Amino acid sequence: MELVFVEQNLLRKKLIEKINKYLALSPHNRLTLGIYKNGKLYVFGSPEDNSLLYDIGSVTKTITAHLILKLNESKKLDINKTVDNYLPLKSGKYPTIYQLLTHTAGYHHLTPIEITLPPLIAFGYAKRNPYMNCTVKTVTKSLERRRFFKPKVRYGYSDFASAILAAVAEAVTKTPFSIFLKDFINNDLGLKETHIEFDPHKRSPLAAKGKKTIPFWVWNNNNPYIAGGGVISNIGDVLKYIALQIESDKPYITNAHTICRDSEIKNDNHLMCIGWHTYKNSNQLWHVGGVGTFRTSVIFNKHLKLGVAVLGNAKGKTSANAHYIAKMLYSELKNNRISLK
Repeated sequence: MELVFVEQNLLRKKLIEKINKYLALSPHNRLTLGIYKNGKLYVFGSPEDNSLLYDIGSVTKTITAHLILKLNESKKLDINKTVDNYLPLKSGKYPTIYQLLTHTAGYHHLTPIEITLPPLIAFGYAKRNPYMNCTVKTVTKSLERRRFFKPKVRYGYSDFASAILAAVAEAVTKTPFSIFLKDFINNDLGLKETHIEFDPHKRSPLAAKGKKTIPFWVWNNNNPYIAGGGVISNIGDVLKYIALQIESDKPYITNAHTICRDSEIKNDNHLMCIGWHTYKNSNQLWHVGGVGTFRTSVIFNKHLKLGVAVLGNAKGKTSANAHYIAKMLYSELKNNRISLK
């Protein structure tokens, strides 16, 4: 699918002001916006904007979900079975793969705290990957420490869940997860500019804090937490990924859009699908991502055949504004306030 490059002046004043405010805090801040509408991909900017690579953070979790569904489809695993059917774990009580896919295993976002808290306290979130030294062994040991209590079926957003899924995928395919994931992204999803970069020296910095470049999260190639946030992409591939969500009839894509009723939070509008988030009585599916100073937002509506992607890299609290900008952009698109040919 070809990209159509359009000017930002097609957007309304309020949204342009929000974008400019995001960029104004540093000359190195970057923000790239794109739209899918009726089979066409639009990027606000020039071809140069498509060359910028962003860490897409937890949007990686949706890719992992599709990968697991494909393994389920090919009978390599059964998502309704508990993970001890596939991992060499001590006898105990473990979550099902489905619970991990839908964040209903009851894990907290800091689980396992013995792994996540020390680096977060020492280095913070932006400066260093708190999962940098984790391996499959780290994950299995953390699982075994929690084997005495049956996982409660309740919503709890978790990076740990994605790491467990990576360990399972690696076990059933007998292939290192990072290699299997890259092959799935490039060949099954057809995203040629999307990958995992293990060498930080091959990265070009985007946002910077003063004269000091803000470091990237560094990943080792045997780290299962890659499944939850280790992928790098550009605006073109993220828009193609949105197109795939809307247009594909492949079961490992479409089945991910099924709502998990166990994820419902009392008095809350938020629901989980498989990998994706949604709202009650809504056709909108979405996911956000954030690693270090990178932020990504993806929103799409299969019924209306439209979607938006916002990729951002900025210092400080400004980085979170990428998500708000994505919501504004989606609202403008949904309400036909953007004139596109």
